[in-house]
Amino acid sequence: MTITNDNIITINLNELVKIRMRVLDISSAYADVKLEDDGIDEVASNLRYTLTWDTLYGMVDQAILEHLDKWDPHYGEIQPEPGREAWLNEIEKNKKKFKMVKLTSSSWEIDVPLRIKD
Repeated sequence: MTITNDNIITINLNELVKIRMRVLDISSAYADVKLEDDGIDEVASNLRYTLTWDTLYGMVDQAILEHLDKWDPHYGEIQPEPGREAWLNEIEKNKKKFKMVKLTSSSWEIDVPLRIKD
């Protein structure tokens, strides 16, 4: 027996697959589909090799940064970003110098800008 202060999580993939099947409500959504124990074993066995921990890692990273008071959630951007108003106004002004023309072939269509002659 080992005495440790580490926190350990064990995941029973077979149980996880069974629980997630109930959450997904497979039996009512797909009446002709039933995953027996062999199928559950196969799914769980495949998960041993294909399961990624991206979400778990992201949650751990966030918890660390929150604990260190370094978490800066990004909820969106101010549009236009400060200092970009002039650039956006220039784009709008230049749009008036062009019109969109549709080029067509037997297998494709594309809209391209065509400069308006003054």
